[in-house]
Amino acid sequence: MERRRPTRPARRAARVLALIATMAGALLAPAHTALAAGTAYYVDCSAAGNGSGTQTSPWNAVGSVNSTTFTPGDSILFKAGTTCTGQLSPGGSGAAGSNISISSYGSGAKPVIDAAGATGAVIKLLNQQYWDIGGLELIDNASSPAYRSGVLAENSSGGILHHIRVHDMYIHDIAGYGGGWYSTNAGVGIQTDHTTPVSTWDDVVIENNTFDHVDRIAVAVTPDGDGQGTGLTTGTVIRNNTMTYDGADDILVVKNDGALIEGNKAGYGGAKSTCPPSGQYCNGASAGIWMSGSSNTVVQNNEVYCHVNGADGTGYDVDWGNHNTTFQYNYSHQNLGGFMLVMPPFSIANEPTSTVPSDGTVIRYNISENDGTNAGCPTSGTPTHGKGVFHFVGNIPNQSGSSSAVPLIYNNSIYVNQSGLNTPILYSRKGSSVTGTLSFRNNAVFNYGTGGYFSTSSGSVYSNNLFYGNHPSSEPADSAKVIADPQFRNPGNANSSSSYTGRNAYQVHPSSAVIRAGAVISDNGGKDAYGNTVSATAAPNIGAYNGTGGNLLSNAGFETGALSPWTQASGNASSVTGTGAHTGGYTLTTTASGSGANQALTGLSPNTTYLLTGWAKVANAGETLAIGVKNFGGTETYTNIATASYSQAAVLFTTGSSSTTATVYCWKNAGGSGTGYCDDLAVEALSSATNALTNPGFETSALTPWAQSTGTASSVVASNARTGSYSLQTGAGASGAIQTVSGLTSSGTYLLAGWAKVATAGEEVAVGVKSFGGAETYQRASTTSYAQQPIFFTTGATTTSAGVYCYKNAGSAAGYCDDYTLIKLP
Repeated sequence: MERRRPTRPARRAARVLALIATMAGALLAPAHTALAAGTAYYVDCSAAGNGSGTQTSPWNAVGSVNSTTFTPGDSILFKAGTTCTGQLSPGGSGAAGSNISISSYGSGAKPVIDAAGATGAVIKLLNQQYWDIGGLELIDNASSPAYRSGVLAENSSGGILHHIRVHDMYIHDIAGYGGGWYSTNAGVGIQTDHTTPVSTWDDVVIENNTFDHVDRIAVAVTPDGDGQGTGLTTGTVIRNNTMTYDGADDILVVKNDGALIEGNKAGYGGAKSTCPPSGQYCNGASAGIWMSGSSNTVVQNNEVYCHVNGADGTGYDVDWGNHNTTFQYNYSHQNLGGFMLVMPPFSIANEPTSTVPSDGTVIRYNISENDGTNAGCPTSGTPTHGKGVFHFVGNIPNQSGSSSAVPLIYNNSIYVNQSGLNTPILYSRKGSSVTGTLSFRNNAVFNYGTGGYFSTSSGSVYSNNLFYGNHPSSEPADSAKVIADPQFRNPGNANSSSSYTGRNAYQVHPSSAVIRAGAVISDNGGKDAYGNTVSATAAPNIGAYNGTGGNLLSNAGFETGALSPWTQASGNASSVTGTGAHTGGYTLTTTASGSGANQALTGLSPNTTYLLTGWAKVANAGETLAIGVKNFGGTETYTNIATASYSQAAVLFTTGSSSTTATVYCWKNAGGSGTGYCDDLAVEALSSATNALTNPGFETSALTPWAQSTGTASSVVASNARTGSYSLQTGAGASGAIQTVSGLTSSGTYLLAGWAKVATAGEEVAVGVKSFGGAETYQRASTTSYAQQPIFFTTGATTTSAGVYCYKNAGSAAGYCDDYTLIKLP
């Protein structure tokens, strides 16, 4: 059968408006017209005798319900705390504004309907419409699988049927075929049968249900088989359901237009693949939430975790023949096959839609945490078809003539930090090189694993991504990439006592390099994963979080284009300019000498340590610009920057016993002839400022517990100190010292700040850290006056130590290091 397709892609504007309305809460519940009055029928299966169906004389078996044809406005009420055995198949349909409902009466546990192993559905509707079913517990367990469902609403009418709502149900232990057809092996199956003309549904709502141990799938809104025809079901909403241990998939829509799948949580699915008898449909592959042959599907705010299926095994999947699919604000973790499966076109008998490449696919503002493994899950599987964060089954599906011909993958946060994990970021079963193109922008990729990326056809776009950790040779070229630690708040959700858990763990600290480092993307959805606004004109963050990280400074990146609430420091006036920015479009520009700006902070806590960070540069290398803080109840403290390219400064300060204010500043020191620039300043309170290093300033006059690096010996000398009396002096080359720090927190984010200089300008001495579970990281100093070298790094998932060092690689004269600090970010 041939499916009607538009000659050009459907316009996305209506879908975007619908998304905005959804985020604003306008679609929190479907509109239900007040029901017309009908008859209430009561069922108490604990009653000794079968009554007339009134509350005082209730029916006591499902057979009485099945033998009745109900009319609009009627209700069927089962007594709370009771169990009925059998299958329910009531007759009749409601009408627009006058649904028939199945619910409960009395107090106590949900009434149970137990089909006791019978084949078929616990509740079955055939060619019936305008039904609300809610507040029940359904069971159909058996020692061997068969075609079984919790609720099955089937349409073979040859037309459109309206309004099926299933809500607030507990559906569990449905012993269906794990590898069988979807809607007939489901917790809730909404099915269209092969008919001419085609049958479809409109207004299907499945919400607030709990599913457990359902085989095959919790929710399926599908035809009764492949090749169902040209019609699309409309108005499907699947939201706020909880699903555990589904035998295969969790949610599937096939041949739908405008389905909304949101707020669902699904875990531990995919363990079963038992097939029906030979010759019948069998598919042992499964994923968490997916769609095929559908248009304008929105999948948002869902969580899928610990999917164990070895064939596909991903949390989400855009399968064959889809048009305009948006995945946004979802959280995926520990799914065996990866985060997102992407299918190429292929041939299904009598299903021409399957040969059409999916187009208009948008994957944005999602979080993937340790996908590619089931480590930490109660069950696990073995991948048979490989794994990847973005898991392509073949080449990249591209559709010529589409408004989004290539998959758009942007502003996602990806975390791979399980010991020994080799999950590729971009993976294809076809191999390391695929045809087709994609757009991969503004993604924050934290990769302590060994997995890499496939290569694509020319024309793919890789821009403004953060690549941190290991950098495989296959990492895409990205001229605007960032390689610093993204400073996630609780990466890997390793700290169970953190106030940042679940997807909130992937918010960032205000000093993060992702802030304002992304590229502007049109039609970007307007919101990030946390409800923060994403501008259509100003530079966004990299990753799924577009907030400020709780920065105590306002207008910290000067992106308003104006100075306020900063004020002019005394001296020559500074200004906010649209050139020379570190990130975004604006920066603070000083004059050549004695010029800068202040910001007064209020509401600070007394006796509290804060971290001030910022980026600065000078037009003339060697002149100095200070980032600092004063008026906080302690001695003014600052860091000078003297480089012609942006360098980061880190300043720790502790408020006085009664101080609740501080003044943060950027100041170009006197005596220069060129301008200075400051950008991306941040202030954050620290829960602890304990320096994890021992003898950090070498003031014991001895090296211990620092140890000699291999090569020429270094020494502690009573000269060239930045503060105090002593410093570390290296040899001219292959010389330095290292301190192994133990007792660190695994998956913890740390700031290492050390000061270094060289005796001969232009030679280099490095401040660095290694053996912490990630790739060695260092900063080099090449000036004859001390320069600070701050480094942010995150320990590995099982690593609780790090090696902090000062090292001079080569040259003709000594290098010097002093005043090291190693603190954990909160």
